[in-house]
Amino acid sequence: MYQGIDTAARITAAQAEKIKAEGLSFVGRYLVPESYGKALTAKEADVLRSAGLAILLCWELGSEDMKGGAAKGAEHGASARRIAESMKIPAGTVIYFAADWNVPQNDLIMCEQYLKAAQAALGKYQVGAYGGERLISFLADRGHPIALWQCVAWTNIFHEEADTIQYAWQGSSDAKEMAAKLGFAVDLDSCKDMRRAGMWLPENVYVGDDETIIEPWYAKDMAWAAENGIMTDGRPEDTVTRAELATVAHRVYDLAMDDKKHSGLLED
Repeated sequence: MYQGIDTAARITAAQAEKIKAEGLSFVGRYLVPESYGKALTAKEADVLRSAGLAILLCWELGSEDMKGGAAKGAEHGASARRIAESMKIPAGTVIYFAADWNVPQNDLIMCEQYLKAAQAALGKYQVGAYGGERLISFLADRGHPIALWQCVAWTNIFHEEADTIQYAWQGSSDAKEMAAKLGFAVDLDSCKDMRRAGMWLPENVYVGDDETIIEPWYAKDMAWAAENGIMTDGRPEDTVTRAELATVAHRVYDLAMDDKKHSGLLED
């Protein structure tokens, strides 16, 4: 289980290092226009990812945005996409749209319409929903391909399908203790799988401009293959995806290490 925080505060490099030192893996921040003081900036994103922290992205202009239904969802989805593209956030990253009130039964369909319209407008990004147990359970039970971030407000009940759960408020003793250590107010979160939850992963996980996710341990092999002009399937290097290049580099590197072992040049 990965542990993280979410906050409306903009985080400095020194604070990012403190977050990492506390054993936390991700930070939830607001992907909204920079005119909002709580907005994540491109510079801040670089700071967080350089520190080895993933970013959990949330869209929330107002606590009851979803009451605007499909029309508002389309508008907000398009805005979120423009901001994400301007920050070069990788395709497939989830943007969580917040329902920050105790959504009543009669408003669930309206929220669903908002989220569907947001997804249509997001293009290459994925829609997620932040909300209480009633909304999260409704979306999960209907089988929507929507990432779920569940808070425990209003019911204190968890739905088992929620991958990311906000479990301690700023007013809780645990959150207050963490805030005192970090120097700003936080909520505490946990996550089963940061990739499945669609977070913007730390910078060393993403390699290249083709938005292909490369595992960190391929990075050195990929650089080595590029430096040595390795080709894949007879194609020039500039037509080979970086994922393919990394895979070839990994295989060739392993073979080279085996040769060195068998020749006695490298000890087991």
